[in-house]
Amino acid sequence: MSVSSSGRRRLIALLAIGATLFAGACSSALGGDGQSGGAPGADHTLRLALSRQFTGLNPHNGGSPDSDGSVKGTVYEALTSLDSGGRVQPRLAASWSNPTPLEWRFTLRDGVRFSDGTPLTAQEVAWNFAELLDPATKSQLGAQLKIYTAAVTAEGANVVVFHLKSPAIDLPSRLWNFYLTTQKFWQSGNLNTEAIGTGPYLLKSIDLENGAKLTANPGYWGDKPVFENVEYKVLPSEAARVSAVQAGEVDIALNLDPLSLDQFASNTKYRATLSDSSWVQVISINENKGGPLADVRVRQALNYAIDKKAIINGLLKGAVQPSRGQVIAPPFYQPNPAVTEFEYNPGRARQLLAEAGHSDDVVLQLDIPSGTYAAGAAIGQAVAQQAAAVGIRITITETPFPAWLSRQNQASEQAADLVYIGWGGQYRDSWTVFDPFTSKSRYKQSNITDPVFDDLINRLQSATDPETARGLVAQATQRYHDEAHTVFLWPGTFTSLIADGLTWAPRTTRYLYAQEVGRK
Repeated sequence: MSVSSSGRRRLIALLAIGATLFAGACSSALGGDGQSGGAPGADHTLRLALSRQFTGLNPHNGGSPDSDGSVKGTVYEALTSLDSGGRVQPRLAASWSNPTPLEWRFTLRDGVRFSDGTPLTAQEVAWNFAELLDPATKSQLGAQLKIYTAAVTAEGANVVVFHLKSPAIDLPSRLWNFYLTTQKFWQSGNLNTEAIGTGPYLLKSIDLENGAKLTANPGYWGDKPVFENVEYKVLPSEAARVSAVQAGEVDIALNLDPLSLDQFASNTKYRATLSDSSWVQVISINENKGGPLADVRVRQALNYAIDKKAIINGLLKGAVQPSRGQVIAPPFYQPNPAVTEFEYNPGRARQLLAEAGHSDDVVLQLDIPSGTYAAGAAIGQAVAQQAAAVGIRITITETPFPAWLSRQNQASEQAADLVYIGWGGQYRDSWTVFDPFTSKSRYKQSNITDPVFDDLINRLQSATDPETARGLVAQATQRYHDEAHTVFLWPGTFTSLIADGLTWAPRTTRYLYAQEVGRK
């Protein structure tokens, strides 16, 4: 694949602009006493840089891994958890069973207390899920739960029973981020700025724009975390994260542009990682808004107009391969081999636009959350330039994450035409991964109406055997590709800089949990 000479010059110019942010490699990193070199000492406060402002710590809402989701996973716990490979593990539930297709039974761990001293009981757990299932609850997690769950009840002091509307053979995996708190706190506390959980850390303070401070939970039932004190710093701009590393003000920083990692190649104070993640990057399409995007030919034209390989090689250091025209990717899912990528073909894009009667009148707005995705702003500019070459004009709005999220949660008529966003699986072989892309979704990866796709996903998530599930996945991925409900880009890249003296293995799911950081 190739780009025109003028397009290549524009892309090179973008790279040059991005590279100037990183002139001068970092010159210091914190040791144990605040001096350069060495492992952090016992009294060292672990400082972790996140790239998105917080929207709140409500345990019954979902959380971004680049933001409050990482903090929630340190102060709260769920019945289950996921290991770094996406496999489900016991957490507050010590074991579980599935005696019938519509019943799951979870036995709670003994001796667990919430941070206010309240014992963990089946009654407290059942109350949490009753709140999530309440028709008045607007929680995104609750909306998912209501689809397949009729009720959750307590049986004695330590058994929780899920009564399902339809089979969910992977239910333990689905529950990993349904965090639990006490009914008393829910009714009297500030859910966004306070926390009562069972996790390894306690929340000391939080500033939704700037970060959170935590301290180890002295009554934690599990392994004691290595660091007594933790500070999560919100650094939403690329320049701020680079500056913090250069000054030795953070121990781990995430979501730097891949090109910036070259600046740290010879620096012994930090080690850099660049990998793909379990997420896929897409440009979601707001079909429900009407206009040109309601025509499948215009959506297909957008896919053909983007030279994904050129952007990957130019801005992401060739770390990933273009998506195969679907919204699932390794390591948790194997793409459908029958579905192929939309290759770069600007001639075909122009032909489709002409057939649709939209050769020169397509004007779209693309929303990008600032500081969220590696090279996000530069990628948006490259996409706009390539789209312009086939007659599609794209303007870009880049805003901090909370403001960006607020806009995306508006009705389709007020939301952006296009949104640059990453979404993906958290655990293996769970087909709830398709939820954000269905018509029923409360998330704004989807502003579509496709009853055929929705029906396939409903049947998939109720499948009782793997063979049936695989067949439905094949049909669903083919349908989503053919309707071009999104611009398929590539698996998400994940970058990090880790101070010498620390041990931490990046999760493909991108979460940065303080309790997983150790000393060498």
